[in-house]
Amino acid sequence: MKKKEILTLMYKDFEVLSFKVVFGENNEIEVLQKLDRFDLAPYGMGKDKEEDNRILFKFFNSRSIALQRYDYDAILKNTNSRDEFELSFKGHGLSLSNHYWFKRDGEHLQYDEINFFTNPWDDTFGRAVLSGDYEKLRTCDLNVPDIVTQGWSKKAWIYDHGPKLYKLGIEKGHYEDCLGEVLCSRLARRILKANEAVDYELQQVGDGYASVCAPMIGIDEALVPLSDVLPHSLYGLFFTKNQDKELQQQFFEEVKHYGLPFLHDFFVKLACIRSIGFVSDMHFDNISLIRNLKTGEYRIAPLYDLAGAFGTSKSGREFVSNLNTGSYLILYFLFGCLDPDWDYSWYDPSKLDGFEDEIRAVLSKSEFYNDDLIDRIIAVYQQQKASLDENARNAKKKTV
Repeated sequence: MKKKEILTLMYKDFEVLSFKVVFGENNEIEVLQKLDRFDLAPYGMGKDKEEDNRILFKFFNSRSIALQRYDYDAILKNTNSRDEFELSFKGHGLSLSNHYWFKRDGEHLQYDEINFFTNPWDDTFGRAVLSGDYEKLRTCDLNVPDIVTQGWSKKAWIYDHGPKLYKLGIEKGHYEDCLGEVLCSRLARRILKANEAVDYELQQVGDGYASVCAPMIGIDEALVPLSDVLPHSLYGLFFTKNQDKELQQQFFEEVKHYGLPFLHDFFVKLACIRSIGFVSDMHFDNISLIRNLKTGEYRIAPLYDLAGAFGTSKSGREFVSNLNTGSYLILYFLFGCLDPDWDYSWYDPSKLDGFEDEIRAVLSKSEFYNDDLIDRIIAVYQQQKASLDENARNAKKKTV
């Protein structure tokens, strides 16, 4: 039997629209009425009702746990949820990425009373996930940020003197990708400005490790994925694997037309981090803008979602286990998309002095990475860094 609910989509304390959601084999959403602040509706709405329904359905699907999480079935079973979509409606849809939520009929709630930026919550859900004791989900409060947090990694929001996101790993029994995330974060924070990369910490959880970070935004900011702003075709232009420089130039030219002048410099830095950290998980859902809700101004969000860097993803581990001379060339062409004509004045290679020791210290926390494998990964890092150093030197000579 299908279950229906009538809800009001809120943006902070502003009423955006009323909608009906039908839970069943094929979940459905229908916009019922545009309310006073429909101008705050999710990006792209306002064209026609059919399109609005489609966008709203996509919006809510983007605010639910991923089907690919290895603990997906355990979470659904113990929260008595048909699917991730139904689970996401068992709280108020509150997030630590933006300020949308929903009210049910008869509720008299204010955003200041319930948001997760300024209010603690019962984090039993998150602690149950971290410990693997999923039976605790049967009786815990589901008005938590966990049920609207995407991503393939097993993850949990914990309230410890403020919100903290713990990411344990994408594969059951493997936490190596979080080691890569912490490493790449440390690399980025050595050579970028302090606010240009998320500060991931490494913490032990059970027999493994988690990368841990605070939210990227505050109460007066909202995270806006680039996938909501730029067409996905631009991703292919910039990260082309055949190193077509004309396509790269086309990307930078097209970016200029979107009124975000800081994107050019950001993508230069992103390409360099991607190259020397050989980061595999780069797409427009992992790159975002931050909008100041008071001024309306945009800035680029710090680098985040760096899991799998330094050969720590599942495919990365398989690759580094079988590295040979040809493999180094493949890695160079896959990740060496650096243009000698870019501005590298921000890059100081001396700030990476001794980073090889940090690579060894972090990767050695996993039994998978023996000394030989770590040596190979360091060799790839040194190869990629040498290419970046050369580009930076040549660019400096041109300006002298």
